[in-house]
Amino acid sequence: MKTLSKKALFKDMDARWTFSTHPTIQLLLCCISPNTDHQTVDQIKTLGEQSVDWTALIDLAKQHRLETLLHSRLMSICPTLMPKALRVDLQTHCQVIARRNLFVTSELVRLLTLMESKGVDTLPYKGPVLAQTLYKNLNLRQFGDLDIIIRPQDMYAVESLLIEEGYRPYFGKKSKAELAAYMKSPDEHSYDFRHDGKSVFIEMHWRFWPPTFSSVNPRDVWDRRQPIAIAGKTVSNMTVEDYLIILCMHGSRHVWQRLAWLGDIATLLHNYPELNWSQVMQQATQWGSRRMLYLGVYLAHHWLSVPLPSTVIEQLNQDLTLPALATQVDRHIFQSGQSFQSLMATTRYQIQVRERWCDKATYIRSFMKWLLKGCP
Repeated sequence: MKTLSKKALFKDMDARWTFSTHPTIQLLLCCISPNTDHQTVDQIKTLGEQSVDWTALIDLAKQHRLETLLHSRLMSICPTLMPKALRVDLQTHCQVIARRNLFVTSELVRLLTLMESKGVDTLPYKGPVLAQTLYKNLNLRQFGDLDIIIRPQDMYAVESLLIEEGYRPYFGKKSKAELAAYMKSPDEHSYDFRHDGKSVFIEMHWRFWPPTFSSVNPRDVWDRRQPIAIAGKTVSNMTVEDYLIILCMHGSRHVWQRLAWLGDIATLLHNYPELNWSQVMQQATQWGSRRMLYLGVYLAHHWLSVPLPSTVIEQLNQDLTLPALATQVDRHIFQSGQSFQSLMATTRYQIQVRERWCDKATYIRSFMKWLLKGCP
């Protein structure tokens, strides 16, 4: 097999392959799979012994924020296959990520402690909390910004606290009236802040997403929160059942453009085999996100070989839209990071991934409104 340059990687696709079965991509998928069985290990060794374009592989991992998982997996299974110079560079890069992760985690804990002292109830999610929940290791998941959910009535107090701590509202400070109007907008879901000296970006959420995407309210998960210890502090955390749905919805919202999101789902399914699937299905149905859940689980099962209960597989098989949606995702992810070939293809995906007609109509209305604004 010939060696591919990173520019030629996506031009070398055989017509018989989907993008995700290209050998270079397959090696990356095997390395982010949480499976540790002999079959997966042997497949990684076999793919690694072929004529791998290691530079293209590392570039692809960086594009999808999977450098630390790739490095950890290869070093534990076949540490000498990657050329030494690239291996050293990747290790150095991962050490930088680890130091940054620790710094951002300490900043999260510090801010949560300050908010707690002001009587602000918080629910951090994604970022360090997700890394600890899924991987039990802050260094195996790269994260940049911080996401914290609070009650809407606490937003003004949090704004004052963050400004005192050197953060600035990313799009400018708002008066109380402006902030109240902003939080009522159907197009908004977070108030963002940045600390220029620390290069830390924070999204303060009063809801997960804009209502144009989903009506899921944090109140739905608030009473089910569980404690988790992170960097010496106990903080609130979502249940893994809620996390699975939220992660699948997040991936669907962005058409799975980053493989790290799928790796998170695969790791959750692998590390929590006693997942309460009845609760998951019931909640996803209530939220109108069953198909988004199914798609994320379907991709983790077929691409990353995550085993599923037979009852879940039966339900996936009953949704005949999943193979077509998976093909669209496949092409979206692996065409050198480019979007679908047309805006309408993305729109079609977003309509198909919703099972309720009311949600389809909401998305179409928001899309038409966006078009009339001039498609910024």
